[in-house]
Amino acid sequence: MSAPEDIYERIENRLVSHGIYVTDFDRGDPLEITYETVHADGDADAVPDRDIGRLCNVLRDFREEGWEPVDLRATVIDLDGERLGSWEAEAAWFRQLGREEITETQFSQRVLETVETA
Repeated sequence: MSAPEDIYERIENRLVSHGIYVTDFDRGDPLEITYETVHADGDADAVPDRDIGRLCNVLRDFREEGWEPVDLRATVIDLDGERLGSWEAEAAWFRQLGREEITETQFSQRVLETVETA
């Protein structure tokens, strides 16, 4: 099954509905997303975990609509455009999770281990 042409537009719209505002979206392999978070804690320059979970869950949901996993590289910025950090998720992890070869907790741990703060 090939992905619908508008799948990335729909992914981006779904992310916005979760408070994740995409500022740059390179739809290649790897998929590179820069997003602005409204969930950044003003006192801590950190990448909000809940945004990571939301973004990964949106992509997982779109697998049912034809999105094929590719490596994901995400850069997180705050509302002032300041870089908070970055994180990654490998295509293989999405596939393993889909085949239930790893648990959601294992998937999350792998992703969180990639987080680098600015």
